[in-house]
Amino acid sequence: MAKKLAARRVITLGAALVACGFLGFFFLHGMIEDGAPGHKAVNAFYCSVITLTTVGYGDVCPSGNMESAGKTFLVFFSFAGLGFFCGPIMDLAASWKNQVPGGIISIASLTLAIGIFLFTYLENMSHLEAAYFSVITGTTIGYGDISPSSDVGKVAVALYAIVMVNVVGGMLEPAKAYLMEMCLEEEEEKTDAVTKKTDEAKTSDDKKDL
Repeated sequence: MAKKLAARRVITLGAALVACGFLGFFFLHGMIEDGAPGHKAVNAFYCSVITLTTVGYGDVCPSGNMESAGKTFLVFFSFAGLGFFCGPIMDLAASWKNQVPGGIISIASLTLAIGIFLFTYLENMSHLEAAYFSVITGTTIGYGDISPSSDVGKVAVALYAIVMVNVVGGMLEPAKAYLMEMCLEEEEEKTDAVTKKTDEAKTSDDKKDL
């Protein structure tokens, strides 16, 4: 019997990982830059989500004087983030994209529009900067050239990253399937070429025997 991915379990696991990251960033010394603007609790939540989603702007975390305990924590926490967001999150995104009216394109356009509105309003970005920031966040590139400065902006970015990464995951599924098909076709062509050469060589040997 095929097993179905349980959205509730994925959400619960995600919340537990965010909470774990929050505790690490809040209590371990050197996890957040000394003198980083904003409330420490907000920064800890923000850094937890940005690490889990692998966006990693590098704006307020980690600091340059992070201790061994913090580095050890981040090693395991980063693997958890990669495993979670490249596994269950991607699979969950692939499962719901066909249930949305208009498909993944409509939900991606709506999510991008929300990002532009949020970041122009909360962080005083231009529309182009907000669109750029939204896409860089959703694709988890996270250059760090633009990052939120206010507490409200950091919370908004953290929540937006969770949604946008999910949406981008749904968009990447068709691209992944297409590229996989291209690779498989190329492999088949190579196999056919090798088989053809083998058959030609065998035919030539048979003629020599005659």
